Amino acid sequence: MFRLRRGSGDFLFHVTDSQGLPHLSLTVYACRADRYHSPATVKAYLRHLLAFFSWAGQDETVKRQDWDLLGNSGQVRAVLEHFLTTQLHCTLFFARELSGEDIRKVQVTWGKAHRINHLLAALRSFYQLLISMQLYSHSHPLDVPRAKNMIAEIRQQHLDDFVRMNHRPPMPSDSGIDHWRPLRLTSSYYRIKDNQWIPEYLDDPGLMGNVLTVGEEGGWDLQDIAIVRILFDTGCRIHEACALTVHDWSASGFRNMFMSLNKGSRGKRVKNIIITDKTLKVLLRHIRTNRPELLPYLNERTVLTPGDDHQLSLFCTKRGRPLTPDYFRRYRWTPVLTTAGLNIRTHQVRHWFVTMALNEIHHSADSESDLIQKRSALQALMGWRSDMLPAYDQARQRHDLPLLASAIHAYIEDKQLEARTAYDVPDSEESQGSLMLKEMLG
Repeated sequence: MFRLRRGSGDFLFHVTDSQGLPHLSLTVYACRADRYHSPATVKAYLRHLLAFFSWAGQDETVKRQDWDLLGNSGQVRAVLEHFLTTQLHCTLFFARELSGEDIRKVQVTWGKAHRINHLLAALRSFYQLLISMQLYSHSHPLDVPRAKNMIAEIRQQHLDDFVRMNHRPPMPSDSGIDHWRPLRLTSSYYRIKDNQWIPEYLDDPGLMGNVLTVGEEGGWDLQDIAIVRILFDTGCRIHEACALTVHDWSASGFRNMFMSLNKGSRGKRVKNIIITDKTLKVLLRHIRTNRPELLPYLNERTVLTPGDDHQLSLFCTKRGRPLTPDYFRRYRWTPVLTTAGLNIRTHQVRHWFVTMALNEIHHSADSESDLIQKRSALQALMGWRSDMLPAYDQARQRHDLPLLASAIHAYIEDKQLEARTAYDVPDSEESQGSLMLKEMLG
């Protein structure tokens, strides 16, 4: 088993193999990947890499074939495809890339798409870092070598066509002036087949009340309730709520708005989250009861300094350490809700918020232009870097399918009744087939 251990000096982490010996490549990745990813992403990628390397080190087929995860691209692909087919039960299809080279399309097993996507992303990051540090001399095993140049040429041609037609370069997508985006093409050797992400559509207005009631009965304190209310009020991610500080709150004069980090912002506060007055009162009660040392800052008797940024967390553990998302999920959220029979993840609250927001927007919009403007505002409020609304629209459509089917069935029955009445066929008259069936059943 490969394990991650604490280190010191230039190498804050050490990765050891099943014999307890250091593994250079994984150790380098553990210590240097934060140059390219957030700490949370590095942690997640390392978890997948260590599990994958541990499995490869123990698998009999990998040993018998003498495949090496630090060998050439063919060996790495052989190990990965063996893992995908035998462990995750995926089906691999041969396909052709734009450049004419072979690629593989992966038919994902039900419920395994999330794990496969993370594993492929972790391996891509791992080999890319090794190549950049000249620790891997082969071509990237998860890339098609000739595809990158071809994609660059296609994107440049796409841009040139726009400039030739409009006599200017395109405006930024956020401006709303030009409906132009760079083409999204990939040079990946492995492509997930039919892997369209559809968010969950949680159309239950009473969900927030149910969760809060269960939490209060299950022993949640003011801090827990404040965090849960922030999740339901804003649709923010759990790590964004746990990371809130006095500095983030001071942007609104300690009122209803916070500056918050966002996914991929690498710790920078780049979006606003807005809470209700009820949540604000709960949060202030939490500060007075559990974090009285923060009151001088809220009363502006103590001046905030830049050095206090990460020392003034609003939410902490009982030992005074900043609260982490994993701690909150494991010890506060999951035990209480599971005991009450509510199988809800913290991230589902985000889907619930978007569902409620879209329901209100579509109900209150006065015109098509008003609807477009409100939907655009929701996208800015959620801090989405790409347009997620079409995915939620599709989820909403799927959610409404039973209602549509029920309406169609009712229409068909009404038409059948009208036809029966038109031909003066009594409703009580049974068909010959019905009579024969009754006779057969005795």
